[in-house]
Amino acid sequence: MVETGGIFIVLPLVVMLLSLLPVCILFVRKVAINTLLNVLSVLCLSVFLHYLSFYFIQPRNVALQTGFALAAFTLSFYLFRLMMRSSAAKDIMNMLLVSFLSVVITIYALKGIPAYTSTLTIVQAALLTVLALAVLFQLISDRQIALVDEPAFWIAGGLLSYYGMVLFMEAIAGNRSTGSQQVQLEKDLIITVADILRMVFFIVAACMASRNNGRPNHIEEPPPPPPPTRRPIKIKY
Repeated sequence: MVETGGIFIVLPLVVMLLSLLPVCILFVRKVAINTLLNVLSVLCLSVFLHYLSFYFIQPRNVALQTGFALAAFTLSFYLFRLMMRSSAAKDIMNMLLVSFLSVVITIYALKGIPAYTSTLTIVQAALLTVLALAVLFQLISDRQIALVDEPAFWIAGGLLSYYGMVLFMEAIAGNRSTGSQQVQLEKDLIITVADILRMVFFIVAACMASRNNGRPNHIEEPPPPPPPTRRPIKIKY
């Protein structure tokens, strides 16, 4: 069994420091920022504020945990929307996100924040896990890109590793966590380690973006040759 102690302070500190590294890399190396990298930076700052407030300012505050978790879900969902290439898929994701947020906010307003916490966490993690698999399949099927050099690949991989672990832990320990504080602490510990892995993937994504700064990630087809020019015909009188 895991004993409460310094590890529950050290690991959140590691996540906080790692969450600032992608933002610093993009800023120091003066990467040409696009919408995907902007949302990634906001997500990393949100993770930093989440751990700062939940572990050090107001420890174990349920309202803070729920609010930051919902913000992280929204930002992650929007990241996947940006990585989708089909306009129809983007429209469907827009409607799905608005509908889901409306339902969640209504539940919190009527039933309170602690209501259906485990169920909503499982639904959020399941949605993002499916989207991560869809984005990775989309990237793998594109033979014109090098996956290792693509920031979207590392972003999707990081989100898959984190939310896949959240889904797995909630499915196994979610029903027992309410009755055992020790199980809850162990679950939080494993999820924090998964969050460290997510931040490592984000750092690699920022490094790839800085290395490809000013260069396209996709292989572009050469432009078509210019049409032949016709010389004017001179008529001699």
